[in-house]
Amino acid sequence: MNYEELTNIIKLAPEENEQWDFKEKWHESNGELLRDIINFTNTPSHNDAYIIFGISDQDGSVIGIDENDPNRKNKQQLQDYLRNIPFAQNYYPKTNVETLEVDEKEIDILTIYNTDDVPLFLAQDVARVDNNNKQKKKGKPLGRGLIYSRIGDSNTPVDQSTTDEQMKRLWQKRFRLDVSIYDRFKYILKDYNNWTYVPRLDNVTTYYIYTKDPDFVIEEAFDETLENRDAFVAYSLSQFKLRVGWNVVRLKYRGTILYDNLYNYFDNATFGAVMPDDRFIEIQSKDYISGAYFYYLKDDFPFLITMLIASLRGSLNNERAQFTFEMFKKDVLFIENEPQRLALENETQNYLKGNVSEVIPDAGEIESIKSKMKLDIGMKDKPKYDDSKVANMILEN
Repeated sequence: MNYEELTNIIKLAPEENEQWDFKEKWHESNGELLRDIINFTNTPSHNDAYIIFGISDQDGSVIGIDENDPNRKNKQQLQDYLRNIPFAQNYYPKTNVETLEVDEKEIDILTIYNTDDVPLFLAQDVARVDNNNKQKKKGKPLGRGLIYSRIGDSNTPVDQSTTDEQMKRLWQKRFRLDVSIYDRFKYILKDYNNWTYVPRLDNVTTYYIYTKDPDFVIEEAFDETLENRDAFVAYSLSQFKLRVGWNVVRLKYRGTILYDNLYNYFDNATFGAVMPDDRFIEIQSKDYISGAYFYYLKDDFPFLITMLIASLRGSLNNERAQFTFEMFKKDVLFIENEPQRLALENETQNYLKGNVSEVIPDAGEIESIKSKMKLDIGMKDKPKYDDSKVANMILEN
């Protein structure tokens, strides 16, 4: 959480909900802290949740944290505590603790990271005792097998499970039944262990089938209409063999195509990848230049499909395929999210305004690439790749 996000939430204090809660100080009982964390973990929301310490839950005023508070915890202390709790699943909530200054006072933010591994519950009772007096009970223990869940601004009573309706919503979240079919597909594309690779049987189509739900299928198919596409692309110029092959890849659910794109093969089919996204960029300077750059967003279909197929076909464990993949990564940006892409693009534009000469290819670079092309396809295609076209490919690369 950054300062702006924190202050925007504090402006809403003392209003609380399924995403955040305000506390004047840290819990005097680790059991009570655990109860809050479990309740926030078990929500149908797909967002992180926050417990914000140092804010009055009565009027929302900024109080600040006492630096000598014996109950205060840092990230490592909290994770060590949770790791030793008897959760029924082979999982414990992932959290973070950070401190920000608001009105010259320290505010602690405990982040409970979103997870689909819900409902989370205990395998054994956990007592709620005073941290400073272990003999002093702080109410009934947290019960094994009970499903605690945050609903609105309230936690489930300590001796009860949440409502049937909330339980249903938690199970829907676990199996991604509460999101669009596109988001479900993105989710299962990361589940490498539960896909089956069916090699090309008809010399046309390769299938990848999700074994947990065979309604989800990926098809990778030869399409003769692609034979006339360019043999070279800007994002293949770092490869040992520059020439690329072309296929079509489709995501299908119950036979309906949800997404399709082109699929490239590199270095004589050593490694394959979905064609990356591209954005056009212009540099207004003394030497005007323009061209595209190529990228993947790490939570979008081109990247997710590429990595799944690479895993299923053993490319991530094959030395030659790994080398080809590394060369591919020299020519394509791997970006976390859209804000990062926009920031990188802006930074690049600003830099190149005064440094255009660094990316303009010289005659030697052009001739070197053309020579490699000739080795791959022969002289008959030479007119298709004149100096101007090759120079533009190098620039984009």
